[in-house]
Amino acid sequence: MGNEKNIFSSNCFDLIRYWAALSVMMLHYTRYALTLSTEGLEIMHFLRNVAAFFPGVVILFSMSGYLIAASFERSKNRKEFFVKRVFRMYPELWMCTVVNLGVIVLLVRKQLDKSIIVWLGTQIFGIANTPSCLVKFATGSVNGALWTIFVEIQLYVVLGVIYPKLKKLVNKEWYIFLGVLVAINIFAGYIAEKMGGLPAKLLERVFLPYAIWFFIGVFCYVRREDVLTKLSKFFFPLLVLYIFIRLIPFAIPGYYADIVVGVLCPLITIGGAYKLPAIRFRCDITYGMFLYHWIVLNIIVHFKLMNYLPWIMPLLLYLGVTFLLAWLSWHFIGKKSKKVITKILE
Repeated sequence: MGNEKNIFSSNCFDLIRYWAALSVMMLHYTRYALTLSTEGLEIMHFLRNVAAFFPGVVILFSMSGYLIAASFERSKNRKEFFVKRVFRMYPELWMCTVVNLGVIVLLVRKQLDKSIIVWLGTQIFGIANTPSCLVKFATGSVNGALWTIFVEIQLYVVLGVIYPKLKKLVNKEWYIFLGVLVAINIFAGYIAEKMGGLPAKLLERVFLPYAIWFFIGVFCYVRREDVLTKLSKFFFPLLVLYIFIRLIPFAIPGYYADIVVGVLCPLITIGGAYKLPAIRFRCDITYGMFLYHWIVLNIIVHFKLMNYLPWIMPLLLYLGVTFLLAWLSWHFIGKKSKKVITKILE
């Protein structure tokens, strides 16, 4: 697959990362557009189906597993690894919280009560929740996408603790480990469907149901000398198999996504990163896209723009404002955070 330097410089992860972020954005937007709007419904259905075909969250977690494993290996020790993660995740998250609070105060100040203080406290750690006073505001969620960030943080912590042990696993032990995670994903899907309520809500917020996607990425990195060549070679056959299975109207168990998607999509993601043309971008605003798109969506729903404007106008507003906020976050917070990391670790 080439030397270690080429593995990180010559790939398509940037483009795939943007697809993951955009697909999540479109899934969330179309969910409300199909309910609130009376125009462009066929287009919204089409956009939703396209966005859901290669689920952005599955792609995000699997790609994160691969890249964060690489980050751990390049770190001198656990302390350096966790310092990098904290300054990568939290400064932009905290600024997003400030912006979100400003929007809430501006739009629905009279609805606020003491529960907003608890919410602010949880945002320090990135815990996704909505204060009780805002359950009727706009979409009913202050920032419905933050659960992915919270799960990512959990997975980073777990990886930071167990990665040295994972490095020592032989292939047979890896297959057993991943097989257990597959079983957990399927069982979580069963629990969520049959029990609902609090158990289902807790499952949404813990890392275990999503761990299979992440640790397939970790496996691909740990075994990269053998795995990357095979995934690149079999990228198109895997893609055809994936499309074929996705088009079959057959119920397959799994949590969030069926288990076939949960296994094949991560493999296709990692393989595609080295099979597709190497496309790199000078700026990465995808984290900001995850952070800010729900805030913009809440504003659109609050002012009922989907109800009254032609379907294309709120969609363009949603995309344009989200991209702008994401770029500002990257430019003024994300880039400076990297400089802080460098100074701390010098």
